Amino acid sequence: MTFIKTLKLAILGAITAAGLTVAATAQTFIIDNERVEKDAAAYKDFNLQTTDLRQNILQLRQYISRGGAAEQQMAELEKQKAIIGNDKYEEEKKKIEQTYVAAQQNLQAYEYLFDQVRQEALVQVERARQPVIRQILKDRKAQLILPKRLVMGSAPGLDVTTEFIELLDAELPSVTLTKLPPKQAPTTTPAPAQQ
Repeated sequence: MTFIKTLKLAILGAITAAGLTVAATAQTFIIDNERVEKDAAAYKDFNLQTTDLRQNILQLRQYISRGGAAEQQMAELEKQKAIIGNDKYEEEKKKIEQTYVAAQQNLQAYEYLFDQVRQEALVQVERARQPVIRQILKDRKAQLILPKRLVMGSAPGLDVTTEFIELLDAELPSVTLTKLPPKQAPTTTPAPAQQ
């Protein structure tokens, strides 16, 4: 190797070693995002505001799923086919199929609405989160905050989740969900077809 190449490698090694030394002495903290999502007021508020919507989605999924209410209605109708006659059977079958299609459409609409509302809430949380993170970095004279799931282990005192939740709660105690329709008696599971 030439003298220039050796000098370049030595300088690069020194810079790398200095960078690792600075990184090793930098104060790093962790936040347990799962606990934040469970305990922070904004997340609790979101869950409270979307309870009916999530319940409707669950009921519709159960109705249209394999082995769900729609499939059970069809099986029951099949059993009664000989008793009720072919015309009545076809009429009832068509009602169940129409109800099933309507349930699929409702489910799709509710899931889309839920995604929109969730995105709206996440934007608000993220806007409140950044100043809180900056505040903790400043107060603790730290350079880095990592999600707990990325850390294999840490010394006691590096988890700032509780402080983060308290500051986030002060910054954003609730979320405003403008895309969520006002409370009403929404359509849930379609009524079973009359037999």
